[in-house]
Amino acid sequence: MSYILFIKCILTGLLLAAPIGPVNLICIKRTLSEGRISGLVVGLGAATADAVYGYAAAAGLNFLTSFINEHEAAFHWVSGLFIAYLGWLTYHSLPQSQVVEKETSKTLLGLFTGIFLLTLTNPVTIFTYIATFSSFSIAVLVTSVAKAALASCGVFLGSLLWWIILTSVLSFFRDKITSKIIGCINKIAGVLIILIGIASIGM
Repeated sequence: MSYILFIKCILTGLLLAAPIGPVNLICIKRTLSEGRISGLVVGLGAATADAVYGYAAAAGLNFLTSFINEHEAAFHWVSGLFIAYLGWLTYHSLPQSQVVEKETSKTLLGLFTGIFLLTLTNPVTIFTYIATFSSFSIAVLVTSVAKAALASCGVFLGSLLWWIILTSVLSFFRDKITSKIIGCINKIAGVLIILIGIASIGM
């Protein structure tokens, strides 16, 4: 039964990571302007946060959902303002030379941390996982802490798989995209991310 749980959680992580949202837009922008490594770091930050919420949903951590419910407004404001700030940075970012792909570990760590916190402060995430786990009958398969950890690993791998697919496709087309087009993508993505951030505050 463990392999069924693992496969279901991989599919869950993949399906929940795929819908276009602020993290996907940031990943697209980063991959096109800075290279695949930067895009993968964005995805890794999101996948790690997904794994945390996946574990919480699988283990049935009621105190976590209660805490989020009690402070839902604060979570919406923090997440929304942070998303809007990232949108502002994206809008004003300049296209980088596609020859230069190296980034310092400090920069990548900051990017990972920012995306991890962005995903973690989205109160919708935990409830999405709880609902999905219920729909896929995943919760009934989790009968121990070990299986909850297995579910978390499955979610992580599924989410990471999406980011690998996305950055691979974008990298294929990257050399065919000019700096001018990347600049336009930055502007469009920036506006969309800001709008998502504003909308999330009012949700």
